[in-house]
Order: sequence, then structure tokens, then C-alpha cells
Amino acid sequence: MNNKRKIKKKKRIRWSLLLWSGMILLTGCSYSRGVTAEGLVPAEETGTEGWPVTEAQTEPVQKEILVYVCGAVRTPGVYALPETARLYEAVERAGGFLETADQEWLNQAEGLQDGEMVRIYTRDETDGLKRQGMYGGEASGQSGGALVNLNTADREELMTLAGIGEAKADAILAYRQEHGGFRTIEEIMEISGIKEAVYLKIKDRITV
Repeated sequence: MNNKRKIKKKKRIRWSLLLWSGMILLTGCSYSRGVTAEGLVPAEETGTEGWPVTEAQTEPVQKEILVYVCGAVRTPGVYALPETARLYEAVERAGGFLETADQEWLNQAEGLQDGEMVRIYTRDETDGLKRQGMYGGEASGQSGGALVNLNTADREELMTLAGIGEAKADAILAYRQEHGGFRTIEEIMEISGIKEAVYLKIKDRITV
């Protein structure tokens, strides 16, 4: 009888060991393959910790430009804007137009350049510019006006050109002084900060 009991006991121990071994193998398999709410994840789709591998969600970084907005706006100042921003967005960042602003003098859909100065004129100021033959009113469809001579224009005249602020006007004057004047209107693109985008805006307004 004792021998039979010993045999039965050994069998129970053996089955218990087999059962535990099977549970350990199943548990290890689950961790190696990863577990989600939908069930097991194939091992090749999991990371070192057994979690599903997902691609990093990256978005392109939007570059910014700095634009100085002044004149007939509520809060003049330098503002950081997306490089794709338009003139009307710069005005909005500066608090919007004052009641005295001539909103039709500039093309509000015009693109902007880094370091550009946007000056919003009052109606009294634009009336004075019109009497002097200065160009304006791009938004209202005007296509004529007095040409700005790069070799004779002063600082204020140069700043009536789209995209030409104080810094660029001073650069034009300095270039003119150093090189004895401009030979062609295309030569203006030799000045730092004045590239093709700015040139295309003003080429019909400048002469030498």
C-alpha cells in the first residue's frame, strides 16, 4: 500500500510540475509578443519592452519672420508671424487699423519678408502722397504712378516702395554711395534682404 501511495504522490508532483511549466511558458510568450486590448501583438511589431511600436508623429516646424508694423495701427511694434503670413495678418497682430487709416493704400493680401517694416498711412498722409505723384492703392486696382529713381530718391521716397522699410532704404542709399549709383533696376537685388520676391513687387515702380 505504501508503494502505491508513493507512486500516486510522485505522479501528482510530476503533473503539478508540468502544469506550472506550461503556465510559465504561456506567460513568457505573452510578454515577448506584447499584449493589447485587441489581443496578442506579433513579436516583430513590438519593442524591447513588449509594447507595440508606433511611428513618431512629427509635424513640420513653421518658420517665423519678424515684421515691424507702425503708423495708423492700435499697437505698433515688432511681431513674430509665420513666414506665409499676409499683410492683413500683421495689421491684426498690431491691434487693427485706426479709424484714420487708409486701408486701401496697401495690398492687404501681399506677402511679407523677414525684417520688413509695414507702415500704415492715414488718409491725410496718402492724400499728400497722391498730390506729390507717389504711387499707392494697389488694392484698388491702380496701376500707374510716379516712378522712384534709385539713383536720386531720398529715404522717404524709397520707403514708399512695397517691402522697403527704413533698413532697406538705408541699404539702398549706402549701395548707391559706394558704387556710384545703379546701372540697372535688377542691380537692386545685390542688396542684402532684397531678393527676387521683393524685386517683383517693385520692378514696375523703379527706374535708374
